Amino acid sequence: MVDKHIVKGFDSDLESIKNHINTISGLVESQLSYSYQALTERNSDLADKVIERDKQIDKKYQELLDLTVSLFALRQPFANDLRYLISSLKIASDLERIGDQTKNIAKASRWLAKLPQNQTVLSIDNLFNLINSNFRKVGNSFNDEDSAKAKKIWLNDAEINKQYDILFRETLTYMLEDPRNIASCSQIIAIAKNLERIGDHTQNVAEMIYYYVTGNHIAKKISANELKQYRTQKKYKTNISNIFKKAKLIAKK
Repeated sequence: MVDKHIVKGFDSDLESIKNHINTISGLVESQLSYSYQALTERNSDLADKVIERDKQIDKKYQELLDLTVSLFALRQPFANDLRYLISSLKIASDLERIGDQTKNIAKASRWLAKLPQNQTVLSIDNLFNLINSNFRKVGNSFNDEDSAKAKKIWLNDAEINKQYDILFRETLTYMLEDPRNIASCSQIIAIAKNLERIGDHTQNVAEMIYYYVTGNHIAKKISANELKQYRTQKKYKTNISNIFKKAKLIAKK
């Protein structure tokens, strides 16, 4: 939590950092929505717009980097200010990466639009809704400096991993039942993986919010029961390789 300073220009600079992060977050949120709309509506034109708009995120991210570097040089921040700036850099980096993931989703959507309709696309809804909800909440947590909300978002990533695993299994089964689905299903798996990565980056943002607000690392402040439950759900991701092995055995029969 950043305190007021004797030099008002410093407060203005820190507020500018926050505004830049909110701007990037807003652009990323719209990209996430548009990329999913392009997927479900098979809209290649909208997918192209998502890909092109990624340049805006990159530009804003670079502006934030330049501003932060100048603040380090001119203000020589320490204590809370230093923690805030370091956290802001990491948050902005994760937001920029989420922007890249939405661009990847848009690219895959263009390919899917050229292929026959695949019903598995509809199964992405649960995964997308979880990720979209988490992303909106993390934006509110940042502006409210709400560490409790950030903690909940961090823990919610386990449910995202679970939904990703369910979708992966369903899509793989669809591919095995009919080889003609392989082309479209491979793109759906790629989209699902990008969505899962967005969940990971959102979790990173929540972790940095918790850190700059409390000064503590979130993993050290989670109860033993919460951590055990989180790790149990997180194991869903580790079983993917086993699914591939089983699929190869089935394919040989």
